[in-house]
Amino acid sequence: MNLVTSILQHAMDDPKRIALTDQQSSLTYSVLVHRIKRIALGLKQQHVHGHDKIVILSANRIEFVEVFLGAVYAGCIPVPLDPKWTKAEVDAVIEQCQPAMIFADQALANNLSLEDREIRLLTFSDEEEGSYDRWLEPLQPEAEMDDTNECLFIGFTSGTTGMPKGYLRSHLSWIKSFEATSEAFRLNPMEHFSAPGPFVHSLSLFALMQSLYFGATFHIIRHFTAGKVLELCKQVPEVILFVVPTMIESMMQEASPGQTRIQALISSGGKWSEASMMRCKEIFGDAKLYEYYGSSEASYISYTDVYADNKPDSVGRPFNGVEVSIRDEHFQEVPSGTIGQLYIRSGMIFSGYDHLPDETASVFRDGWLRLGDYASMDADGFLRLAGRAKNMIISGGLNVFPEEVESVLQRLPEIAEVMVFGVPDVYWGEAVTALVRWNGEKRLSTEEIKQYCRHDLASYKAPKQLITVDHFIYTSSGKIARHAMKESVKRVMI
Repeated sequence: MNLVTSILQHAMDDPKRIALTDQQSSLTYSVLVHRIKRIALGLKQQHVHGHDKIVILSANRIEFVEVFLGAVYAGCIPVPLDPKWTKAEVDAVIEQCQPAMIFADQALANNLSLEDREIRLLTFSDEEEGSYDRWLEPLQPEAEMDDTNECLFIGFTSGTTGMPKGYLRSHLSWIKSFEATSEAFRLNPMEHFSAPGPFVHSLSLFALMQSLYFGATFHIIRHFTAGKVLELCKQVPEVILFVVPTMIESMMQEASPGQTRIQALISSGGKWSEASMMRCKEIFGDAKLYEYYGSSEASYISYTDVYADNKPDSVGRPFNGVEVSIRDEHFQEVPSGTIGQLYIRSGMIFSGYDHLPDETASVFRDGWLRLGDYASMDADGFLRLAGRAKNMIISGGLNVFPEEVESVLQRLPEIAEVMVFGVPDVYWGEAVTALVRWNGEKRLSTEEIKQYCRHDLASYKAPKQLITVDHFIYTSSGKIARHAMKESVKRVMI
């Protein structure tokens, strides 16, 4: 089963349908397939073989998509790298994966150290004809598809707490994910998609490939701004947007009620406050709003229809085909409503970490994937996350999950954003501490915060100190960069 097969079929059934557009240029399905085949032929002429790796270091652009799919058509494995990585991170990943060729934005080529490596580099450029264009021009699409490779691509974790890890995703795992989300999100019509985040991240890359898999038009936004996305939504009714909460917050600051006709906002990458969700309904009217919980390794796990489910503290019900098990430290299932380690089993999970057999083995047990999250499931089948195991604070010998505390504090209208973490403390071991970006001029005291928390949290979970910050640092996928924030606060506290 090969993801490109459906794209080839769309090119036959509806050749003039626009597959990709970036508001400056567009490719029909027919032209996209023609270019995919030319790229595959070029790879073969470079003596690139099936299962060889093809690195792509690029911002969001049409060339990223056609190279990705051309590599897949040729039986190779595309490996997208994050343009925001340091030169050291890029070099380390290239050393690990040993690509046969590299395709890169001209502006990013300086982040490559290829002096001692025999790797062909081709570059994209907006200013002039790049080496990629010159390479592609004489090629004719004679290559046949190599569909023997089960691996679709190698992606990388964000690397916020260490070097990025490569994860292997199969064609079948993503095709099953397309089917699961189509059923859950009830998207109709599926004619226009956009995901303004970087293609190097699962959320946007998945939305892009889902759009092409179903024969829709994908609208490329090179760099997110709220204005660009809102302008697209005015021009293209019924667009389906895959976004992170920070993007929606930015859009709500600039949008007015009734300006757009968005079919659906599909959000992941962070939990919303209930107040923000209600404001979203006021501004975007009849747009469907879905939140989903997933990961690069697990793909889709659970989802919630924000306006229909009325479970603001949950991450929703499992997608069709996803089995969930909550277990204790002895791998025994716990009763309903009890917090334990979260395991899942589905046809959507990843195949393992690239060149890391021990790490792969450590996250699987008897066919179950361990997420590294603590969670509970209520009697209605809705999942509630307690927090990440790696973020857990031990204060006074008791476990505190920062995410649980954050979800309570985010309900306060005075708080715009918050991050909770543990600060070493002689008495407590770790003192529960909240970094707060305030919403306006009003500030709450630590005692007022503690009083508020008593309604929903045990007293030992309430923050013992507050630190005001002007802004947060984010990962390139739009999440708060916890490690970077901790380090920046440590420097201030010393």
